Amino acid sequence: MESRNQKPFTFSALPAQVKIAGAGLLLMAVSVCKILIPVWSKRQDYSFGYLTPLFVLYVLFDRKEKIAEFFEKRRGKSAPRGAASLAADFVFGGMFACGIATFLAFAFLFYLTQNRGVPGFTMTFALSFTIFASAYLLSGKDNSGMRPKTSERLAFVSMFVFPSFIWLIAAPLFQVVESRVSLFLLSIVAKVVFNIMTGLGFAAELHGNTIQFPSGSIGVADACSGIRSLTACIFAGSFLAAVFFEKTWKKVTLVILSMALAFFFNLCRALFLAFWAYQNGPDSISGTVHDAAGYVILGCTVAGLLLIGKILNINPVPEEFREDGKRKTD
Repeated sequence: MESRNQKPFTFSALPAQVKIAGAGLLLMAVSVCKILIPVWSKRQDYSFGYLTPLFVLYVLFDRKEKIAEFFEKRRGKSAPRGAASLAADFVFGGMFACGIATFLAFAFLFYLTQNRGVPGFTMTFALSFTIFASAYLLSGKDNSGMRPKTSERLAFVSMFVFPSFIWLIAAPLFQVVESRVSLFLLSIVAKVVFNIMTGLGFAAELHGNTIQFPSGSIGVADACSGIRSLTACIFAGSFLAAVFFEKTWKKVTLVILSMALAFFFNLCRALFLAFWAYQNGPDSISGTVHDAAGYVILGCTVAGLLLIGKILNINPVPEEFREDGKRKTD
């Protein structure tokens, strides 16, 4: 990360409307956590959800000086309200209104039904867009009453992409969507494993998501689809991108590579278990072998994410030239 020279953060530097809105958004986030915690505790594939509020608070804490600096900045005069400014106000204002209305409607539906499925996901969806829209609407004036340019406001909003949308990853998808994604991944994993094994000369037949060997058959179950590692890797990759990188292209690259990494290592795990079952029988992959393979792949995935982050953070410019503004790169 780049070095920072911002002034020490003081809570009083934030305008009153920011403090009030922040308290309201905090209550909304607490309500969403209360609905999602039972899901995080029961579903192993979403157990990383417990980290969501902690990661959000960490990222906001890490950027507190930049947030305060935006409101403390004194401008010579207010920026004119041009067409771009009015259009942005309309878009973000509509986003905020829809977010609040949706959140309240489904919160009431949850109160009536106590069903955590659709209300939980929809409230999380509404929370994400409400936080994002609020960041723009609250940036309308600094502490001196001056109106920032639209480009400055959008740059300010970009700091809230992770705190806004990371909630969506921690909330289970609609069951029909999750099932279709899992089924799609299952078919890919089964076909790739089958093609590799037959290409290497192993006797195998593919029947749907089941691979038949001379010693028996193995089924590519839902847990082997990779959807668990996919969501977890997107979650981890998004956090690392938000914390370690300033450039948007680096953030996007890390998130995309985290998805590729999850698929690759899950495929390696499926291949290992298939070869093991071929040599030792289908029953041999249950228990210790299955769990050990999962833990090894988990460790490889974490190491891979950290390595990719390290590579993306390499500065090709020699250190002695980095102080030269014309030659410095990120």
